[in-house]
Amino acid sequence: MISYIITNFFDRNSMKKVKIILKTISIGVLGGIIFNLLLFPLPWVLGPAFFIAIFALFGTEVNVPQKLRNPFIGIIGIWLGKSFSSSLLIELNDWVISIALLLLYVPFSYLITYLYLHKIRKLGKAEAFFISSPGGLLEMVLGAEECGANSKLVGLVHMIRIFLTVFTIPTIIFVLFPGSFEREPLWPNFEGTLIDCLIILLILPIGLFFGKIFRIPGRRLFGPLIISAILHVTETIDLNAPIIIFIFAQLITGSFFGSNMNGLTWQTAKNYVGHAAVIVVSLSLCMTPFILAISYLINARPEAIILAYSPGGINEMGLVAATLGIKPAFVITHHLFRLLIVVLILGLAQKFIYPKLKLLLQNKNEI
Repeated sequence: MISYIITNFFDRNSMKKVKIILKTISIGVLGGIIFNLLLFPLPWVLGPAFFIAIFALFGTEVNVPQKLRNPFIGIIGIWLGKSFSSSLLIELNDWVISIALLLLYVPFSYLITYLYLHKIRKLGKAEAFFISSPGGLLEMVLGAEECGANSKLVGLVHMIRIFLTVFTIPTIIFVLFPGSFEREPLWPNFEGTLIDCLIILLILPIGLFFGKIFRIPGRRLFGPLIISAILHVTETIDLNAPIIIFIFAQLITGSFFGSNMNGLTWQTAKNYVGHAAVIVVSLSLCMTPFILAISYLINARPEAIILAYSPGGINEMGLVAATLGIKPAFVITHHLFRLLIVVLILGLAQKFIYPKLKLLLQNKNEI
């Protein structure tokens, strides 16, 4: 954050940019405090996201640049990596069935959602194809751009899809399983060791470099997460850094989410929310039989299975699981495999579907 502000401080409009960023984060802090007091799940992500989105829709200029958010995604990855332990290999053996069923769930839910968006809601084939994906926001936006589809529509609907999922899924879990965990406010504190702070500063660039070199999907999250997980599984480290670091990382992430509503009108947002709500409902209905089957076949908490199969972002669902203490390693592992399946589908689509979509859009533009 400091480096970003310093880098941009000497631009002509630098002071205005900095003021907008600080104003946005201040609104986010207010939202986080209120959601924390109300005992909402994931308060330091949902609170900032909700309040900033509302301010944006009422015309307030808000902004949290992606360059500012990116390093904090890595810090969240390091924190989530703490949930992996030396028993991982034993646990993976128990998760084989639920991971394997993702191979059916992902294409099945993709197809059902696509058919509904295209046939019922009359979205174009290209937009419906890229919007229907149960994951891979960046990959879908890039694919839409490559084919000449409406990439802004695709990106915003996916952002709202994650937004809605992060709000609704924890609420559903609270309603269905009210006594399975305690709800307590999560306030920043400085308890922890300096050495652990230094370890985070060391893991972060290594993880980001690792993710870039190996071209890992969602590398800014997964690069540091994988390095952190390896170090925790091998019992090389056991991080005990001040919680304020991770709360601030969540605050920036939530503020970024909310600021994506900047410039949208209520009418436009209403249309986008409609598409996103269809996706969330469709994917949730598709995942229900899989959740019931997995609950019967393996010994796993139903809450963990719901989070593992939910159509939210890996970062957000991992944070929900970690915050509520619902098997974060289980949830994160399943979302990683889900993303890999989506990337595999996109790889096949680039070869067999993209050319047809490009031709379709070209012919449409010529008419």
